[in-house]
Amino acid sequence: MKKYKVGTFFSAVALCALLFCPLMGYADTVTLTLVSVGGQTSGTNPEVYVYPYNLSINNSTTLTPMMCISYENEIYTGESWTATEMSVTGTQYLEAAYIFSLAAAHNASATTIAEAQWANWELFDPNDSNLTGNLPAGYQGDINNMLAAALAFAQANPDSNQFTGYSIFVPVAGSQSEGGTPQTFFGDPPSPEPSSFILFGTGLLGLAAIWYRRRSVIL
Repeated sequence: MKKYKVGTFFSAVALCALLFCPLMGYADTVTLTLVSVGGQTSGTNPEVYVYPYNLSINNSTTLTPMMCISYENEIYTGESWTATEMSVTGTQYLEAAYIFSLAAAHNASATTIAEAQWANWELFDPNDSNLTGNLPAGYQGDINNMLAAALAFAQANPDSNQFTGYSIFVPVAGSQSEGGTPQTFFGDPPSPEPSSFILFGTGLLGLAAIWYRRRSVIL
């Protein structure tokens, strides 16, 4: 039976812990809670809130600003529901990611944020008469430009990894805590950090380094 060196064993186990711990911390379904909204409203009658919607993921105290991409459905402050977290794949979600990035940019103006919100609503509900009837005057031209640029990007970059940090949160029907039907959200949630695995892995790497150093001194 082949005997593996202790240092090699430590290194292998450490690498496994560090490489696979993010996968172990990932969940397909999460609990979302609407804590607050950004404060800006848009529209003619009625006015509606636009990005950001500040949500808590799995009761975290760190809030994640997200964009709603379901115009007709409703949610209420304090409401919780279950959602399936999905990565950005496919042309439509790449378009949505491109538009979301315009609103999430640190220097985005209030108008750009509002227009990006309406653009994503139009992307997913293009034939909604309530949406188009409530659209602020003068927005449609800029929204058309956003949608055209987003489609061109998605078609030119079908395998883009530019938005790998973004997630789509699709509500699980019937899981809401109040009467509203949850909306689908688009956001850039903080990466989970399974600290115990990280500490375990770095500790083993340290032991491996000490082992190799001692062996070199002895030899």
